[in-house]
Amino acid sequence: MKKLIATILRRQATRFIGKNKPKIIAICGSAGKTSTTQAIATVLEEQYKLRKTIKNYNTDLGVPCSIFNRNFPENLYNPFAWLLIFIKNEIQLLKNSSTEIMVLELGTDKPGEIAEFAWLKPDIAVVTCISPEHMEFFHTIENVAMEELSVIKYSGKVFINDRMVDKKYLTAYSEEASKITFFNDSNLAKNKIDKNTLNVIGKQSIQSISAAIAVASELGMDKSLIRTAVTKVKPQPGRMNLLEGIMDTTLIDDSYNSSPITVTAALDYLYSCKAPQRIALIGNMNELGDTSRQAHIMIGEYCNPDKLDLVITLGEDANKYTSLSARASGCRVIESDSPYQAASLIEKELKEGAYVLFKGSQNGVFAEEAVKMLLKNPEDSDKLVRQSVFWKIKKIQTFKDAPTK
Repeated sequence: MKKLIATILRRQATRFIGKNKPKIIAICGSAGKTSTTQAIATVLEEQYKLRKTIKNYNTDLGVPCSIFNRNFPENLYNPFAWLLIFIKNEIQLLKNSSTEIMVLELGTDKPGEIAEFAWLKPDIAVVTCISPEHMEFFHTIENVAMEELSVIKYSGKVFINDRMVDKKYLTAYSEEASKITFFNDSNLAKNKIDKNTLNVIGKQSIQSISAAIAVASELGMDKSLIRTAVTKVKPQPGRMNLLEGIMDTTLIDDSYNSSPITVTAALDYLYSCKAPQRIALIGNMNELGDTSRQAHIMIGEYCNPDKLDLVITLGEDANKYTSLSARASGCRVIESDSPYQAASLIEKELKEGAYVLFKGSQNGVFAEEAVKMLLKNPEDSDKLVRQSVFWKIKKIQTFKDAPTK
């Protein structure tokens, strides 16, 4: 049924694009896709009428739904709900759209999925980075690079972050070299943008802003307008978002997902913070396959005892490998079995004015729940990821100590 639904949605979306002819901007990469998508959309909205990826709808179902600005039905397996969406899409196809640009995130879980988005024929593609992802299917970083960079084959102009993508992976694309333009965070200085005027933090977020500048410049936006627009970019939930915590602490919520490149970037930001105490909750990095053991060891080795007062680990590999290597590095480490236990451990150790980082993957970790327990203002929980009834049930099923209310 899923294949049939995806086929119908794709055909409707292709018709929408053919009729309205918006410019298509596609974003892919191992990490930072959602933040980059939202940063580009925020900047371009200053001048253009656009549609962008809804939530993290980056799959064969999600991309067409974003094109029609349509949410998934509550029950993905309800054929009548999908039929209603098809009908609404057909009605929308009868009308003329004022959409000038579409900014769409493209995701992949296994080899060949990026190639399946060739029907979009993007005018511009952005590759954020190449790093370990879904390694149980890709196995090697070379396969990851081959997958993410396959967007080059069917795109017009391609922007690649040369500080996050090793150029050795581009040798297979020598025939497409004229399509490729490199960018990095030096774009800020070139466009006279002061990082202190931005509302985002951390290396990954700055790279997203850099991508937005590159795309906006390519489309001919005025530099002064770009400088104004980038100040309106805000962090996405669960992605380097600063929240007020109890005891006048600062909670660095980076709980949406985790990979080696994003953990080290988040730790670098924490290390740069001037605070009487720094604590890092480091959860499992899921979907790393055979590379998981070494990746978790590496993160423990990256933990700096001179800049961390406490490391809390959460999840099987984090507790087994990261905790061991962090201790070997000289850090004080406590293992935890749930985000609720992790929050209790942090609260016992917390000093006024501390900075606390929350980092981890989704299943078996859900570090956002630890953030929730330490918020100064409970109403800020609406700024956290995975707070729907669906996720609440999943967390109750995962952890024995999960609250039921």
